[in-house]
Amino acid sequence: MSLPQLHPADSTDPVASIYRETADEVLSAFGSSRSGLTTGAADERRIRSGSNAIVALKKESTLRRYLRQFADWMIVLLLASAAITGFLGDLGTAGVLVALVGFNTLIGFVQENRAEKTMEALERLVDPTTQVYRDGVLTEIESRALVPGDVVRLTEGASVPADVRLVDTTAFSTNDFALTGESDPTRKFARPIPHEVPLADRHNLAFAGTSVATGEALGLVTATGMHTELGRIARLSQSAPQTRSPLQVETGKIAKYVTYGVAVVSLVVLVIAVQSELPLREAMLFAVGFACALIPQGLPAEVNTALAAAAGTLARQNALVKKLSSVETLGATHVICTDKTGTLTKNEMTVSELVVGGADYRVTGIGYAPLGVFEPEPRSGAATDRLRAFLTAGVFANNARLVAPTGDDDWRILGDPTEGALLVAAGKAGIDLEALRAGSPEISELPFDSTRKLMTSIRRGPDGAVTAYSKGAPESLLARATLIDDGSSVRSLTDADRSALLARHTEKASRALRNLVFATRVLTEADAVSGDITVIERDLTVLGLVSMQDPIRDAVPAAMTTVLAAGVKVNIVTGDFSLTAEAIAHQAGLSGDDGLSIVTGAELAEMPDAEVLRHALGGGTVFSRVAPEDKVRIVDLVKASGHIVAVTGDGINDAPALRHANIGVAMGASGTDVAKQAAEIVLLDDSFATLVNAIAEGRTIYRNITKGVLSCLTSNIAEFVVNTASLALASLFGVPLALNVLQILAIDLLGEIFPIAALGKDPAEGETMKDPPRDSRARILNGRSIVDVVWCGSLIGAFAMVNYLAFFTRNGIDPFSQAVPAVPLAQAMSITYVTIMVCQLVSIIQRRSVHGFFTRYQFTNASFWYAIALALTIMLVIVYVPLVAGFFGTSGLGVLDWFFVLCTAVVFLGIREGGAALRRRRASVPVLRA
Repeated sequence: MSLPQLHPADSTDPVASIYRETADEVLSAFGSSRSGLTTGAADERRIRSGSNAIVALKKESTLRRYLRQFADWMIVLLLASAAITGFLGDLGTAGVLVALVGFNTLIGFVQENRAEKTMEALERLVDPTTQVYRDGVLTEIESRALVPGDVVRLTEGASVPADVRLVDTTAFSTNDFALTGESDPTRKFARPIPHEVPLADRHNLAFAGTSVATGEALGLVTATGMHTELGRIARLSQSAPQTRSPLQVETGKIAKYVTYGVAVVSLVVLVIAVQSELPLREAMLFAVGFACALIPQGLPAEVNTALAAAAGTLARQNALVKKLSSVETLGATHVICTDKTGTLTKNEMTVSELVVGGADYRVTGIGYAPLGVFEPEPRSGAATDRLRAFLTAGVFANNARLVAPTGDDDWRILGDPTEGALLVAAGKAGIDLEALRAGSPEISELPFDSTRKLMTSIRRGPDGAVTAYSKGAPESLLARATLIDDGSSVRSLTDADRSALLARHTEKASRALRNLVFATRVLTEADAVSGDITVIERDLTVLGLVSMQDPIRDAVPAAMTTVLAAGVKVNIVTGDFSLTAEAIAHQAGLSGDDGLSIVTGAELAEMPDAEVLRHALGGGTVFSRVAPEDKVRIVDLVKASGHIVAVTGDGINDAPALRHANIGVAMGASGTDVAKQAAEIVLLDDSFATLVNAIAEGRTIYRNITKGVLSCLTSNIAEFVVNTASLALASLFGVPLALNVLQILAIDLLGEIFPIAALGKDPAEGETMKDPPRDSRARILNGRSIVDVVWCGSLIGAFAMVNYLAFFTRNGIDPFSQAVPAVPLAQAMSITYVTIMVCQLVSIIQRRSVHGFFTRYQFTNASFWYAIALALTIMLVIVYVPLVAGFFGTSGLGVLDWFFVLCTAVVFLGIREGGAALRRRRASVPVLRA
C-alpha cells in the first residue's frame, strides 16, 4: 500500500489514493487511531505542517491602494509642473496644481476603499474551533491548530475544518456546493472506493470549506492549510495575472501621448520665449502655462467621478463595485460565463409536481414558506387521505428541519434542501410536522448511500404497528417494489407500471425537475430490529412520485433576452449535471449562434482549444461537470482571442476563474468569502438580471466618459490656440499674453470640471442594449473624433483671440505699438477667459446629445444644469470679486464686452449645429453604387 506523505506539496492531488484504502489502513499510515493523537505528537507535527490556515488572496494595503492612484502620466506631469512653478516662486499656482493632484487621486481611492470596507462587512468568518480527539479525550481546539493525523468530530451545521478521510459516519452528508458546484448535499460514507473516481465522487472524503448538512462523522485529518483542496484552488486563484481594463488602456494611451507632446512642445516654447527676450523666469512660467494649457487636468477627475457616480447607481441596484474601472469593463463585455445555481436559479428547492394514486397534482408557492395549494384539489376523501399518506412518507423519511421565521428572518431549512422541500410541501397541506413525528417515533434509520440510492426510516405508529418509509431514486426504489397504490386499490406492480413511472421521471427530469419515489412497507418486529437492508427494503408499496425544482429567478428570462439582443454571448459553466443545467438553460432562454449545445467536463478535456473557443464565442453552450481548471481554461482562451469576458460565481471553485476573467462577478448573498475577495463586482442579490443592468450601466458610462474626454480636450485645444497666437504676437510685436497660468487652471478646474463630471450621470440616450458590444480595440480618440476636437477647440481659441484684440480696439489701445496699462490688460485677459469659458459650456451642452443642442434629452439629468449654473457662478466670482480677481489677474467687464462674448457664443453654436445637421443629413442619404 502506498499512501501520500503528510503534506505532498509537490502533488496536484493531495488525496490521490486515500479514498481507495480502508479507514483503518489510512489511520495506520498517518500514525493515528480512532482515539486521535497525543498532545506531544500533535505539537511535533505542527512544527512540520504549519498552521491550518489558507493564505488569504493578495490584498493591497491602504497605502498601496492610494499610491496606485498616482500611476498616471497626467498626474506625474501635473506634479512636475507644480514643482517647477514652486521652484520659480509662483507658490499660488504650485498650490493649485498640488491640490488638483490630491483631488484627482482622492476620488478613486475613496470609492475603492469604501467598497473594500463594505466587503469586509460582508465576509463571514469560518468556525474558529473544532472538536478533536487528543490523548483519547474529545476536546475543542482552534481549527488553526489541527495537524494531519488528528481525528475530528463533525456534527450537523459545522464547517469542515480541513480535508478529512471519513472513519465512521451516521446519516452524514455535506454541502459541497462551494467547492464542487453541486447544489444538493452529498451523502458520505466511510468504506473504501475500490476504483478511481473524480474528486466530486470521492464520497468517503470531506473537504475544507464545506459544511455538514446532516448527521455526524469521525474523520481523519489528511491535509491542512494550503495543502488542502481549498488551498490548491487558492494557489490557482493567486496565479491569475493582473490585467488593465479597456478604459484604463485607453486613458493611459491618451495620457502618455499628451505627456510626450506637452513635454516636446513646452521645450520648444521655452526656447522661443527666451529668444524673444523674455526673462528666464517669465519664459519658464510661460512654458509651464503652455503645458497646463495642453494638459487635460480635469480628465482624471472627470473619469473617476463618472465611474464613482456609476458605482453609486449600481450599489443602489444591488451591485457593489470594488474597483472603479470594473464599471466600464462590464459595458465592453463580449462573453458572459455564468454559474447556474443561485445566479439563474433561486437556490431554493421547491416541490412543484406530484403523481399520487394515478392523479397528477401541481403545487403552488416557491421558497421555504409553507404557503401554497394543491391543484386540482383531491376529488374525494379517499384521494385526500392518499395524498396525506404520501406527504407523510416524505416527512418520515427525512432528517431535515423546517424553521419558522423569528424577527426579520425568513423561513429556512436545517439540513438537506431536498428533504426540506418535502417538509414545506407537507406544511402546505396543513400537516403539523412536529406532532406527526412525535406520534410516530423513529426506531432506526437506513441512511442513504450512493449504491442503493435510497433511505428508509423505520417508525412505530400510534397503533403500535411498525412501518418502513422509503424514498429514493425512481430506478432504485422501483426495483425493490412489488406493490403499487394506483388510486383504487393496492395491487401488484407490473412492468408496465414501472415503465410508465420511469417515463414520467425522464420527462420531468428534462424540465430540470428532481424526482423521488416514495414507498412503504409494514414490518414485523423481527424484521424491524434486524437492521437487514435486504429484508427491510423489499416488497415495498409504491405511493407515488414527487418532483422538485430549484426555480429559475423571475427576472432571468427577460434579462437573458435583453443581453442576447445586445450581442453579448452567454454560456453556463457549472459543476452540476448536464441534464439539469440544460433544462435551466431552456427555461432561461439561453441561445447561441448554433442554438443550445452541451459540453461535459469529460468532453471538454478531450476538446482542442479552437473548438472550446468556438463554443465560448458562439454562446449558448452549457459546460457541465467542469473543474476549476476547466473554467480557467475557457476564460483564458476567450481573453487571448481579444474579447472581454465576465465570469459569475459564488463557490470556492469559482475563485480562479473570477481572478482570471476581465471582470469577476461574485454573489454577495450566497457567495463564499473566497469568491467575493476574488471578484471586482459583487451582486448583493445574486441575480443575473442585476448583472445585465450593470452591463447596460457600463455601456452608458462609457458613452458619458467619451463625451467628457472630448469636451475636456476641446478646451485644451482652445487654450493651445490662444497661447500659440499669444506667443507669436509677443515675440513678433510685443503684444501682452492673452492668458496666464491661473486663468487656464480656472477654466480647466473651476469652470468646466463640474459640468463635465456631471455628464457621468447622464442617462442612456436611445436603446443602449440594442447595440452590439464595442470592439475592445476601438478608441475614444480616433480619426473622426480628433478632427472634431481640433476643429471645435480651434474655433473657440480663434474667437477668444478675436475678442481679446477687439477689446483693445474698442478702447482705443494699440497693443502692437504701446505699453498696455494694467487695468485694461486685466480686462482684455478676462474677456479671453470668459469667451473660452462660455463657448466651452455651449460646446459641452451641444456635445451631450447625438441630436445636438436643441433636444428634449437636454431636460434630463438635473445635476448637469446645476453644474452649469455653478460653473457660471464661479466664472463671475473670478471676474467681479476683487480679492479673487486680484489672485487670478482678472478685472470686471462691461455690458458691451458681454455682448461680444454672447455674440461669439451664438455664432459658435450656429457653426456647430450646422455642421452636425449636415453630418446627420449625409448619414441618412443612401449611397448609390454602380
